[in-house]
Amino acid sequence: MEFIEGLKGLTFQQKRILTEQAQDLVLWGGLRIEDLWPSDYNPANKVEATCIFNNVMQKIDAMRRSPADYSDSAFSSLQAPPSRRTVIEPDFKAPDTIMGRCPCPDESLFLRCCNLKTLDAVQQCAFACSYCSIKNFYSDTAIKVVSDLEGKLENLEVPEGVWHIGTGQSSDSLLLGNDYGTITALSRFAKKHPDIVVELKTKSSRTDWITPDIPANIVATWSLNAEPVVRNEEHFTAPLEARIKAASVCAGAGRAVGFHIHPMVRYKGWESGYRDLVRLLCDSIDPSSVIMVGIGTLTFTKSNLKALRSSGVHTKVTQMPLESIAGKYSYPFEMKKEMFGTLYSYFPQDWKDNVFFYLCMEDPALWEPCLGRSYASNAEFEADMKKHYLDKIRSLS
Repeated sequence: MEFIEGLKGLTFQQKRILTEQAQDLVLWGGLRIEDLWPSDYNPANKVEATCIFNNVMQKIDAMRRSPADYSDSAFSSLQAPPSRRTVIEPDFKAPDTIMGRCPCPDESLFLRCCNLKTLDAVQQCAFACSYCSIKNFYSDTAIKVVSDLEGKLENLEVPEGVWHIGTGQSSDSLLLGNDYGTITALSRFAKKHPDIVVELKTKSSRTDWITPDIPANIVATWSLNAEPVVRNEEHFTAPLEARIKAASVCAGAGRAVGFHIHPMVRYKGWESGYRDLVRLLCDSIDPSSVIMVGIGTLTFTKSNLKALRSSGVHTKVTQMPLESIAGKYSYPFEMKKEMFGTLYSYFPQDWKDNVFFYLCMEDPALWEPCLGRSYASNAEFEADMKKHYLDKIRSLS
């Protein structure tokens, strides 16, 4: 930025940091870096320049530690990302390897991992959630549907011990429903592997894919968030009530459903926003149909932040302290403990007794204070999750 480049007395590193802060200020739709800088800036030496730099950084840090305000009229009036024409390539020839794993680091000491395997039936997404990294995975915007998915699944060598496969890592699992036969192909795979849970994770409201011949071990899960976050950050997705209604239709068909309240965002009024979400969810769905509720929050890699800052898309998800944890950036521990614990406290006891709650990609030390239980290892966590999932599916079958 020209303004920052012209600031004398600052080091290259200080200017680099200021550039990142300036980009975030633009995304938040509020102040510019110039607005925080003294208009009479003329430091006598590098020490004085550094003092001014530190003062500005303290102001920005205070903004990061204050909850984002989605009621701010200036931000609310900003346009969502421009909708692009959705181009679908239904005859995409995928590489031989369409199975991967969740982004948790192997044998991490910093979080509890459920060892989820992933399957790329569709690549790229038409939704435009500000915090999503899917759009950074691919070099173009076309949505690519694996044309020979059934054949690939028929020949897929499933590693020993695999029991849970998710299809929402490279696209929204139900964005296209069964328009191109992906659910049909996955159903045949699930019937062949009745002890593997195939998870369809979505922010859509589609229910036309639900048919009586879909096996019980295909489980649809909906990503939910507080309404202000849905409205301001999850562009082009189904409204919150429509998602929950779709889940209710699915549960009404006798199927197990699940929910991911992830990523939680600490915004002004977040406590009441997430309380309203839980109330709406619990009023709409009987916990006997719910297999799980996963809870987590914003986590960024350096490449995620770089892509966000260069996108120019207005968002307040980076208005947070961005504490470095295991090479990624997220909220500080105490903020997470307050957020997760508060959310869990909103659920009634019959949900806590009948639903498997877990923290997704979070510090093991958060489990006990937030959920009232913990696991000594990833293997112990995975074993408990597997038991709950399969028991629930069998009870509904």
